[in-house]
Amino acid sequence: MSLAKIIASIILVVSPAVTASTPQTLASNAPLAKQLPQPPIQLIKAYPSGAVVELNNAQALMAEFNQENYQLESVINTRQLPRYFVENLPPNLNDLPVQQKISLFIRLLLPTIKAVNQQILTVRSQVIELEKKPKSQWSAAEQNWLQGLFDSYVVKSARIDDLLLQLDIVPSGMVLAQAIDESGWGSSYFAVAGNNLYGEHLSASGGEYLTTPGGHVKVAAFSNLYQSTASYMHNLNTTLAYQELRLLRKQLRGQNKLNGDELVQALTHYSTRGEAYVDNLRALIKRHRLDDFNEAKLTGTASIRYRFSTPVKQSAQ
Repeated sequence: MSLAKIIASIILVVSPAVTASTPQTLASNAPLAKQLPQPPIQLIKAYPSGAVVELNNAQALMAEFNQENYQLESVINTRQLPRYFVENLPPNLNDLPVQQKISLFIRLLLPTIKAVNQQILTVRSQVIELEKKPKSQWSAAEQNWLQGLFDSYVVKSARIDDLLLQLDIVPSGMVLAQAIDESGWGSSYFAVAGNNLYGEHLSASGGEYLTTPGGHVKVAAFSNLYQSTASYMHNLNTTLAYQELRLLRKQLRGQNKLNGDELVQALTHYSTRGEAYVDNLRALIKRHRLDDFNEAKLTGTASIRYRFSTPVKQSAQ
């Protein structure tokens, strides 16, 4: 039995309440006002509490995954994904043979992508349920919560349909493709040192950052891969440049065709490479069957966290 499985067993026996700090989910029989979930970008604790498996390199993580029989083909075939959350990247992914690096990168990032999307869907579902109630029956907590979402998602109107246009998921296949392209399969300096997988620059509001050679450009840095992924999705969901993407996503959702291969066509503004960038994303999605992971769901309640060395960042005020 691997160290990870031993730790998971201990967590289940000693601390059955640990799952309370995982991303919040709806309880169908609980009063609406008592469970107001926050969007991923605002979660203080993104990962479950409990023991963390400290690892030194990519080979150790691959050994853990293989020991637990966590394989991509199984995820595709069963549509089930274990809750193995890797907080940051190993420093030596490039030391692995190409096929091993490809497999490990997808395996280490996919559960985090699913967790962020799951939290978005939880909040979205709560908004839809609240809309079914007469406004006269909304509690003060519900009104404040909803207004907070309008503010967070930069929605100027008071229309819930406008909020739902922006409060929605990003297909896993597209997220993986962009992470692969922007981070060089998790090998770039900004990815390893700052958990920045998606090429985000430092926002005007400040935060943690790394600099390009010469210090002319500040690139956003994050405490873990969850925060990085949540920030990237929030950027797509709120920035004016991606309004076309959000409208296309609504259309694809209505047609039951929401996938990465379709949605990436609206990403020409994400990179200076324009159409060439979109073409490369589509090639990655097809070559590595990334859209095949769209329907996979996190299963079970036990989770394991893996951590490598702490990234080095600076703060911007």
